[in-house]
Amino acid sequence: MSENINDKNFSEETDTIYRESIEIIRSNISNGAHFDHACELITVQDKKLKDLIIDDALKIEIAELHYGKGLPFTDVSKKLCVSMERLVKANTEMIDDIQNTAVEIYERQSGNQGLTTQ
Repeated sequence: MSENINDKNFSEETDTIYRESIEIIRSNISNGAHFDHACELITVQDKKLKDLIIDDALKIEIAELHYGKGLPFTDVSKKLCVSMERLVKANTEMIDDIQNTAVEIYERQSGNQGLTTQ
């Protein structure tokens, strides 16, 4: 696969695999599966893509359960059977992703190519 997985510049086929896999994980969690077990149920051959899907699925669950429903991290950890260390790491990555995206959007909209100092 020659796509840039980290930038999520997917082909239509890869995008379909990504979306379907996220949905499978989320559906299985909704049906009571622990996070890692739900992730075992997806069949993605490309290891980098599978790792990205799992990382993103965890971030989605954090966003929904913690930020959306207001569950404390300890409850999210118990519900998903994921360690607090793993949750905090994923949350930090998610916040970094949001900040980086916000800067990129601002720069595109304002015409700036980066910050300058005087």
